Order: sequence, then structure tokens, then C-alpha cells
Amino acid sequence: MKVSPKKRQSEENATVCRARRASWWLKLRLLFCLAGTLGLAAEAVHGTAIDKTQKIRVRVNDYAQVSPATLSRAEREAARIIGKAGLRTDWLNCPVKSALGAAQDPCREPLEPTDIVLRLIPEPQNNKYEDSVFGFAVVPILATVYVNYAVERARRDNAEFEIPMVLGNVIAHEIGHLLLGVNSHSALGIMQKRWQRNQARQAVTGNLLFTEEQGMLMRVEVKKRATLETAANR
Repeated sequence: MKVSPKKRQSEENATVCRARRASWWLKLRLLFCLAGTLGLAAEAVHGTAIDKTQKIRVRVNDYAQVSPATLSRAEREAARIIGKAGLRTDWLNCPVKSALGAAQDPCREPLEPTDIVLRLIPEPQNNKYEDSVFGFAVVPILATVYVNYAVERARRDNAEFEIPMVLGNVIAHEIGHLLLGVNSHSALGIMQKRWQRNQARQAVTGNLLFTEEQGMLMRVEVKKRATLETAANR
């Protein structure tokens, strides 16, 4: 049967469209594969995959009255940084004045070996534990962060909108002290004792992290604490 030129042209156009769609899907699949490969490569370079069985729970006492939005962003950033070291972080925001007799209040439950208490206070107070401009840590369980440090550090660089990022880095730093032990400041990464403009810039861009060795030591410590917790619950 003879096919009209118009119908032949229509069939050719349809074939071209199908070929273009197939090519588009192929390119899209290749793009997803490439993105996945780059993601794995970046993870290999910048951090360790999070082991969901290795986690800490942080009970937050906000004496500085940080806004909920700022605190939420700071906790997410701290969790991301700690996650790069291979640990999962669960946050429990506890009211400073808990209601007496509240039923099933997790903030009133006994602390577990993998629990950490984080205090947010406005500025330094006179105490024998103070050893840092960011705050101080009482190993193995209590970390105190000076919120005003994060505020002033961000303002110094005209980046007030990045206060949550800086605060998240400071929180991760103090939690790092609890998991790494005494004398855990380092010459590189987030555990540096003092931050200048370069470190502040790394903080707001998400590049101030724990070193690979620090991440390994933190995982070992959390695994040890989890073993104690399991033994205590038997």
C-alpha cells in the first residue's frame, strides 16, 4: 500500500521524537549514576558513612533562650558534622523548668552511658572547668556552650544570618571533647582551640570537620559506651 508523503513525514517525526526521548532518559540515567558516584567519592574523602547502630543522644538545656529556628538549624549542622565522623545524633530539647510529676518525660529519665547533656548559656561564667573561648566540657557527659561566642564570631565577619551554622560548629566542638577525652584540641579541623577568620569561613561553608582519626576515636568511644549501656540493661 502506498503511503502518502504527509503520513510518511508524520511517522518519521514520531520516530525522531521517540529517539530523542530515549536519548534524554539515557542522559538522565547517566547523570544520576554520575551524581551517585561523586557522592560516594565525596563521602570517602570527607567523611564516613553513618552507622545507625552507633548513636548518641544529646539532652539540650537552653539557658540562653535561643530561638527555636536558630536552635533547630544549629542542631542539624552539629548532627551533620558528627555524622561525617560516622555517628548518628538524636536531640532531646528539655525545658529548663520541667513540669513536676510529668508522666513519661524523657528529660527526667536516668542518663544512659550514650547520653550527653548540652547546656547553652549566654556567656562565660567563673568556674574551674573553663578552658575554651567556645565553652567547656566535663568528660564524659556535660558540655557547655557559650552562645554569645557564636553570635559575636558571625557578626565579626558580617554574617549574622550564619549564626546557626557557627553555633552548630561550636556544639560539635564541645561534644567532640566529651567523646575524645581531655587534651583533645588539635592543629587541624573543628577541634582547633581558637578560630580565626579562616576557621569561621570554613564553619559557615560546612567545611570545618573532625579529622579521620578523630572520627575513628569517637566511634570507638561510643561503641564502648553502648556496651556499658547494654550490660546495664540486662
